[in-house]
Amino acid sequence: MPQSLIRSLIVIFALCCPFSPAFASAPENSDLEARIATLLAADNKEAENQPQLRIKILTPAAKLAALCAQPDLRLSGRSVRLTGRRSVIAKCGKKQQFIQIQISASGRYWVAARTLKPGQIIGAEDIQPVSGELDRLPAGVLLDPQNIIGSTPTRIIQPGSPLADNQLRRSWAVIANRTVDITAPGDGFLIHAKGKALDNAALDESVRVQTRTGQVVVATVTGQGQVSISLSN
Repeated sequence: MPQSLIRSLIVIFALCCPFSPAFASAPENSDLEARIATLLAADNKEAENQPQLRIKILTPAAKLAALCAQPDLRLSGRSVRLTGRRSVIAKCGKKQQFIQIQISASGRYWVAARTLKPGQIIGAEDIQPVSGELDRLPAGVLLDPQNIIGSTPTRIIQPGSPLADNQLRRSWAVIANRTVDITAPGDGFLIHAKGKALDNAALDESVRVQTRTGQVVVATVTGQGQVSISLSN
């Protein structure tokens, strides 16, 4: 057979039947990215606003090729930032491998509509939504207004500043060393008494209360200056 014909057949075979490497069972990047995005969405649930996440896998393809077709995935640790670099643990049987990813996100976040000062209670009129990229925002930026309204700033926040969880605290419904109204519901009756709060606490939090007899009990904050004690405990 002429050498020119042999060369032509080799070229045709290469075009029609490309070489299939042994690691073809590794998951496609698009499928892997989609599964990781699902993990991240579950890890960053918001009551009202779910950001749009974009995942880029940084781990080289040669390392990804060692994965099985459907590895078990879980996030490594917990990050205070929604975006940036993170690690995902991929497990195939007893073998596990770390996958490095870069996360970008866009969505709605909240900024101060006016100057916010320590001690004031933030209302709905004090904040406003902004839509955009979340990558360059402070760590812990708040996406749900329900996590902002009713809280109080720990520092002065200028208008237009994104609101983050480390700038706010829940407003105290009970203040240490002040008198509180105690209720203790029972089977068909309700006991009312006075006591003294030993800690600061927000709504629905636990607080130590000293009764008039000097006994210290743990109560749940039910309102401004009001606590409830469970008699069943």
